[in-house]
Amino acid sequence: MTRLTVTATPAEATDLAAQRIAAVIASEHPAHVALAGGNTPRATYARLARTVEDWSDVELWLGDERMVAPDSPDANLRLVSEALVERVPGSPPLLHPVQTELPADRAADAYAKLLAERLPGDPPALSVALLGLGPDAHTASLFPGAPALAERSALCVAVHHAPKPPPDRVTLTLPVFAAARRLIVLATGAGKAVAVAAMLAAPDPAAPASLVARERLELIIDEAAAGAVPAAGRA
Repeated sequence: MTRLTVTATPAEATDLAAQRIAAVIASEHPAHVALAGGNTPRATYARLARTVEDWSDVELWLGDERMVAPDSPDANLRLVSEALVERVPGSPPLLHPVQTELPADRAADAYAKLLAERLPGDPPALSVALLGLGPDAHTASLFPGAPALAERSALCVAVHHAPKPPPDRVTLTLPVFAAARRLIVLATGAGKAVAVAAMLAAPDPAAPASLVARERLELIIDEAAAGAVPAAGRA
């Protein structure tokens, strides 16, 4: 079952997510960490940079990426680089970019190959994956009703015609997230309240986050994002 943690403020939620990831990094060597894009986790990454002292045995992966230039404001690589990697004192972690200069399908195949080479397990087992949550309950670049939701073998797939720009993306798949030893979904703000409720309901392709494996999943949200969750569901 999903572990639901509700904090009083957005800052407490982003700090708690950082604490959870830092604990995994301290306990696993090597630690393979998949990170999310979007605005919400930026504070989490800044806190991680200040919290973790030794990054020498950490590899960072992107849960999804937009097919844009690495220095584009839309690039998740740029977000993780600026908010985390460039702020780490001493030797930084190894950050694996998606090859966005390639066509999306080739970039997805290359990222899947790299995952399989560097991580143990079939499918490869991430130490921890941090996921975001969109207002439509999408997570990573897994959108409502998309063909990628039915993928059961590929580790990484191309996404075309995404419902929000840019249209072409690469995303890890549900089997990869299911194999992770720990999953964290982070969401804050009243604009995410309906999506949070949909995620906690029965699995439904119309709410992709509801399809994420729940056995090792913690959903960290603030009070505003918990607005549509019944009081009984917060226990």
